[in-house]
Formats: sequence, structure tokens, C-alpha cells
Amino acid sequence: MTLTISTADWTPAIDWLSKAPGAVGLRLSEAIAAFVQAVNANAGNSGIQLTQLKDHTAATGTTSFGYVLRLGHPVNPMVLRYYNTTKSQGSSASSSSASLALGLASNWTDDGLNGGYGTFSTTVASLSSGLSYYGPSGSPVYDAAGRLVVMMDTTPGGKEFFAYNIATTSGDTYAQNHTFILFRSPASSGWSVALLRSQALAGMFESRNFYTWSNNVMVAAPSWPNVPSGLEQLLTTGLGLIPGGNGPGQLFEYRTKQERVSLPSLFWFGSNQITDPRRLSRVTNPSGPGVFYQLGAAMNSGGMDCWILVPSSTAAMAGWNTIGSLSSWQTFPDRLYFGPEVPRGAVLMGPDAGPDFLVDWSSVAMGGPGVLQHPIYSLQQGTGGGSQRPSTGVLWPRGNG
Repeated sequence: MTLTISTADWTPAIDWLSKAPGAVGLRLSEAIAAFVQAVNANAGNSGIQLTQLKDHTAATGTTSFGYVLRLGHPVNPMVLRYYNTTKSQGSSASSSSASLALGLASNWTDDGLNGGYGTFSTTVASLSSGLSYYGPSGSPVYDAAGRLVVMMDTTPGGKEFFAYNIATTSGDTYAQNHTFILFRSPASSGWSVALLRSQALAGMFESRNFYTWSNNVMVAAPSWPNVPSGLEQLLTTGLGLIPGGNGPGQLFEYRTKQERVSLPSLFWFGSNQITDPRRLSRVTNPSGPGVFYQLGAAMNSGGMDCWILVPSSTAAMAGWNTIGSLSSWQTFPDRLYFGPEVPRGAVLMGPDAGPDFLVDWSSVAMGGPGVLQHPIYSLQQGTGGGSQRPSTGVLWPRGNG
């Protein structure tokens, strides 16, 4: 398993806009480049090559930062763009200058605009709040030390992922930290994307934004089962994504099966306690080796935490620090439960604007009493309808029907 988890930290005197050797913005570009090179060489990835079209060195002016990634696919390659054009911290949508957008590669133009990171004619997703830049100046002025955590697994086999987390280490105020995950899953023909944004201030976009491939198109996807949120104090892994039926164009056919796109097992999602002031927590794995580290806290009762379970002796990239070496972690010894999800099978899509979860044909749900009463149960079983009552061995009254 080629897993590395690496960290770099900064003080208020270190500016994300700096292009000096070793600057934190260049460290992120360096990590993206290392992942791209490794996974493009993996067997099975020839049709989904990654390209870092723009990195931090492409930023124009003195107040820009960002990157642009091309997500290869044989049919519909996509482009992912992230940039910030001012030093504004951005505690609300009106004051944030950051933008993360995802769209077809054919709809992105390298025109030098938007801080040097190009323009989309139309997008699949576009988010412009809760993606803060961290630096020693701006409006509002907020000097904050912080951390960059980069996680990647380059092992061949369709489970590769790259993720990073940006967060301050001195509290929640204006600390619009976010976690980005780019990952493969055997159930998907291309790259899937998860974006999680955490902050104590409400009013931003939802704390989880997932996108995955369906019928060769990147679409919004809910997680299933639902992630614990609010005050449950439960973390879980083994989550899967399925394409959502909302938005322009229903991208699944009625009564078709959709495989679950599995999120990387390293990541655990759920809820701490939203009134708890502790952030950047860690806790020793109560069920085995490794340590849980908190990447982000739930925004509100509808949001969720994001944690990672770091195996023992996980290495960092050359020239980086290990995650355990950061001094900002606070030990969190109690009030958390860890419950991995049982792997589940495909979902049979229902007739409404979204998935019909009564027809979850996993071994876990097959015995549910509601499944037997579902109108398309017989179709799933291939019986063509009719009575499912046996002719012999009946243990209840048959009546005349």
C-alpha cells in the first residue's frame, strides 16, 4: 500500500501568495504533481490520465492563488478549478473571493482571467463561499497560524485517492477550512470528487458536496447510508455514493441498478458535538492500531465531521512532516463512537426524483419486511410478477386468494 500522509504548517508571517521556495502554496502544487505522476503510470489508468494544467506559479498579480486539474476520461474529461483572487478571508459568501468549480473540459478556456486560472462557460458545480485564503492581511484582518495536510494512496487497482485539508490551528473564527478528496472506485469509470467545508459560522454551503460518474457524466451524488450529524457523536466509514436524481436531466433510468461508489476507507464521517469548542482533535483507535485525526468539524446540526484513521507508522513524503508531529492536536479521549458500515450492494432506482432506498438489494436489507411489499420486488427477483406464496408448507391461513 503506497500511502503517505504529509503535513506542512505556517505562521501568520507566512503568506499563501508567496512563490518563494518552500512556500506553503507551492507545497500543495508539489504534492498534486507527485500524485499525478504516480497514478498516471498505474496500469488501468491510461484512459483517465490526470493533468495539472495550472499550479501556484500560474497565478497572476500579487493576490492570486490556485490550481487547475484535468480529470481524464475516455468520453467526458472534466476540469476542476480552484482559485482565490484577493487576500479577503471571507467569512460569508459576499466577502469570499475563493471559487471551486467543476465542469466539462470542453467548457473551460485558458484565457488568463480569474487570477490566471481560466474561465468556464458552464459548470457542473460551482462553490464560492467557505473556501478561505489564509494570510497575515486582508479584510477582515485575521492572523492565523495553520496547517496543510496532504493524503494520497497511489496503489494501483482503482482505489487511488488524493486529498488535502487546509485549516487554521487557532480556533474557528474565520477558519473556513476545507477538505478536498479526488478518488477512484471500482464502481465508477472515472474520477469522483468530494468536497467538505467546515466552519463554526453558519450561512455557507452544505458541509458535504459529492460528485461521481453516472452514464459518463459527473453528477451530484448523495451518500448512503446517511452520515450521522448533529449530536450523535458517531463516526462511520464504508459509505458509498450513488448518483442523485435532482437537477437538470434525470441521469438514471427507472428500475436500473446503480453501483455504490465507495469513498476511501481511510476517511470517517459523522458528528462530534456541535457545541464542543475543541477542534483539531485526535483519539487513539479503540478497535485496533492507528490514530484518528479530525480534519474538520460539522458546520451545524445538518453538517458532519471528517476524520481520518491513520495506520501506525504511516510515512510522509520526503521533505514533509508526519501528521502526528503537528503540535496543534488535542487528545479527545471520550464521547465518540466508531461504527464501520457493512458493505452494501447496488441500489435499484425508483420512479421518483431520487433513489428508492426501499429497494436496497444488499444482504443486509433483503430481509426487511418492506421489501416484500415493494411494487417492483418481483421484477428484481425475475419472477415476472404473480403470487409469491408457496403451494405447500404454508404456515398461515391462505383463505380463498
